[in-house]
Amino acid sequence: MSFLVELPLDQYNRNAFANFDSASGNFDPDVARAMMWMSQLAYETHVPQTITAVSDFWTLSNVRSLVQPAKSTLPVSDTRGVIAQRDGATIVAFAGTDPLILKNWVSDFYLGRPKADVHGGFNDAAAAVWDDVRAALTAASAAGSRVFITGHSLGAALAVVTADRAHRELGIALPQVYLYGCPRVCHADAAAAYNATLGPTTYRLVHGHDIVPTVPPPLLGFRHVGRYLACGPGARFVASQLAANCNSDEPLPTAGGFAGITQHLANLFIGFSPSRRMDLVGRLSQLLVPGIGDHLPDRYYDALS
Repeated sequence: MSFLVELPLDQYNRNAFANFDSASGNFDPDVARAMMWMSQLAYETHVPQTITAVSDFWTLSNVRSLVQPAKSTLPVSDTRGVIAQRDGATIVAFAGTDPLILKNWVSDFYLGRPKADVHGGFNDAAAAVWDDVRAALTAASAAGSRVFITGHSLGAALAVVTADRAHRELGIALPQVYLYGCPRVCHADAAAAYNATLGPTTYRLVHGHDIVPTVPPPLLGFRHVGRYLACGPGARFVASQLAANCNSDEPLPTAGGFAGITQHLANLFIGFSPSRRMDLVGRLSQLLVPGIGDHLPDRYYDALS
């Protein structure tokens, strides 16, 4: 992972779980904040000492890293994430796209197997760690533990695939699924089936002009899942603006006809992406085009602060 998605230990929010409620059954801004920070931690599997230190001050227990080679049609070498427990809840968090690695961008834009219900590459990448995840979720189900599944970018796509498989194969009825900068994962019929069961407790957050949630394009049959919540560049998410249902497929690059497409492209490539991260990395990241800058993990956890 590169310096744009990894984070120095001293910049981790020690209070990320201060108001975490493991019994939460609906969208909860404090849970959303904690899950975005777990998604950030999932990027640190190559730095085990960071995971250990952060787990200590977040009082996480039974922390395990997920690192497995991915036999995927995607140009990714492995699937990474973290499994942990907190206050009787089991949390599965997946790492996502590193914006400095071209093949990871290809992964988000890749269309998968055209006739598959679910994006084939995402499905394959999630399958790489399914044995470990299944064991953790089976134990959680036996213990009556609440389940939270989360991820940022490509990791959000893996969270969708994992939540769906956990529901179908393990009977995990109502996992809380928090998605940040998620690409479209399913074709229309599969998305409808997902939303009929898991949609109400799946929360899809999009910050600013993040480009990743615009792909793969809906014109090719892909659809978003879950309840949509957006905020502007550098703004904060407002819980009352969460969609009441799962019908939204935004952001839609074709909304508003030609004028809408033109404006969408301008939003993605013109201007800058504000960051509250004031170290050198944060300042330099503001030079990225908004479509990429608004996608970075720090923009999401700042928007939940």
